[in-house]
Amino acid sequence: MRWILLLLALGAFALAFSTKSSGLMGSCLVVGLVALFAAVFAFAAAKIEETSRPDVALLTDKDISALRASVRKAQKAPEPVPPANHEES
Repeated sequence: MRWILLLLALGAFALAFSTKSSGLMGSCLVVGLVALFAAVFAFAAAKIEETSRPDVALLTDKDISALRASVRKAQKAPEPVPPANHEES
């Protein structure tokens, strides 16, 4: 669809620059700008979709709750104090 929009925009601009009618030129310029705008957003959407993670890779609420609980548990547990090795001289 994005390639069709880009071709439509190029065709509308070509027709706008080759016509002698001011009404047709104005309408072709509007169509060309709208189609070009839509094509840019379609290309951007395709690029974002291509590089995004699949929904399966996202964490569920259950996973997030388990992670939060493990972090809270780790924060509450006191750190073990290493034994002091004092050698008296």
